[in-house]
Amino acid sequence: MTHPKEPYGQEDYEKTVVTPGPSKKAKPAAPPPIEVVIIRQEQTLDRADARTAPDRYRMLEVWTRNRIYIVDSHLKCIEVIDQHSGLLETDNSMLGAHLVGGQRKYANSVHFSRPFPVPGTEALFVRPDDRLRPMGFTSKVERVVLHIHVSSIAKSSDEDDWADVTSHLLQSSFVQSKK
Repeated sequence: MTHPKEPYGQEDYEKTVVTPGPSKKAKPAAPPPIEVVIIRQEQTLDRADARTAPDRYRMLEVWTRNRIYIVDSHLKCIEVIDQHSGLLETDNSMLGAHLVGGQRKYANSVHFSRPFPVPGTEALFVRPDDRLRPMGFTSKVERVVLHIHVSSIAKSSDEDDWADVTSHLLQSSFVQSKK
């Protein structure tokens, strides 16, 4: 089986669209509320590889003044990084908690963003198994980065069935595991 040089083949190849930049008189544009990073991966899988493929991946970064919260594809906080030292905070209370959005309190109201926080809100994490601390909040969010993973997967042989190769990958993206 031959594989095209472009990761998606000629029929799926997208051209980059270039738009003119702002004029010199225009004010600088504000950063988007959520930055998007596209991560492209190419791999060849056979049936054995599909069964052992990871079912979680880094999906979101929530940046505050002092920390970066790394959230996986099941919206679970899997890492907390101290921005000043660059070290992991292995005892942070948000580890293992699930991200449910953001909130911003005003004098007479509260605004919620779901499913992700946006800059200016506090990220809201829940811990359904913790009766003493069922919720946790971060300090004010400054940046949110969404990682979108685009995979180009080739079969290792013509004998492999696409259903076998992709079923685990698709199922693991949409079905909650008990980890």
